Amino acid sequence: MGKETSLEERGRVLIPKELRTELGLKTGQKLLVEKRGKEIVLRPASNAEKFVSELKGCVAASRIKPLDVKKIWEKL
Repeated sequence: MGKETSLEERGRVLIPKELRTELGLKTGQKLLVEKRGKEIVLRPASNAEKFVSELKGCVAASRIKPLDVKKIWEKL
């Protein structure tokens, strides 16, 4: 079940503390806003440095560069 919040005059929406804590969202963190049909979806924006560091070593024999994988991943 979702939590109810309201849209402020300037378009701001408060994400309830329980959800921020559960999802590990931090103040100042970038979020992506997507429209899916008649719904609005918020999700954390990818952090390129973290993504690349997590890929290092997992595709050692591959010729694909981590940044190329990131570009493909962002389109999903």
